[in-house]
Amino acid sequence: MEISAGYRKRWLGIDFSGDYRKWSPGCGNSNVWIADVRREDQFVLRDLKTVQGLPGSGAPFHRLCELLKSRNFDAAGLDAPFSVPMEYMPSGGHHRLLEIVSKTERLENPWFPSANDFRSSVLAGRVLDKKPFRETEKYWTRPNLNPRSTLWDKARSGAAMTSACLTLLQQAQCPIWPWHPAGSAGLLVEAFPAAQLCYWGDLPYYGYSRNGTKALNNRRKIVEFLSKYIALNEAKSQTMENSADALDAVICAFAAIAVTTGCVFEPRRRPPKEEA
Repeated sequence: MEISAGYRKRWLGIDFSGDYRKWSPGCGNSNVWIADVRREDQFVLRDLKTVQGLPGSGAPFHRLCELLKSRNFDAAGLDAPFSVPMEYMPSGGHHRLLEIVSKTERLENPWFPSANDFRSSVLAGRVLDKKPFRETEKYWTRPNLNPRSTLWDKARSGAAMTSACLTLLQQAQCPIWPWHPAGSAGLLVEAFPAAQLCYWGDLPYYGYSRNGTKALNNRRKIVEFLSKYIALNEAKSQTMENSADALDAVICAFAAIAVTTGCVFEPRRRPPKEEA
């Protein structure tokens, strides 16, 4: 795997949540994880912690925002949607979308709008007659992958997560790929861990996030695969095996690495074909 020159040798992976309770300072079972990967003689997982473990005295959401604002990393991969379907994009594009979300009331929590308030602001009176998908979600809609809809707030909702992510993007003011080039410091990259696993091939890309022996064995298989490309100590490997969210954070970091360095794994099977 060739690595290009001119980078900071640090990448972040962030597994997201739209549940505001998981961002609370006292949450003991948070599913918001941050992976910190460095390039030394090889890739090394330097740190893996929940958002509550980030340094600082503010709320965890704001501590993550400050980390991204620092731009002290090449890129960060976030397991959350960066936008909404084109037909619901406001006039003014993505910048205007972030502005709308930033001005939406936050009645449920102080960090980001609830799913319902977010949808109401973006839809601006329009009615959804079905679950809307972006082109990327249409592409990855296949048996057992089942991506979330960014404006859906019913079963398998994606609206709350999108609201949280867009709020973070607006506050962090970092360059966003692909609108900004790969050489930009502190680049933010949208990631989808299940799609990455599917693309790499021969790996369990669904069913690894559940409870039970089968899911645990699937996570162990993924961790074993990653250990060929990144140095993992026993404690971090155990954390990834025990938590699919921690595992997804590390996978997100590899999305950031791929964008900024061109260092990608060769897939062992083809990704799904685009629909005609």
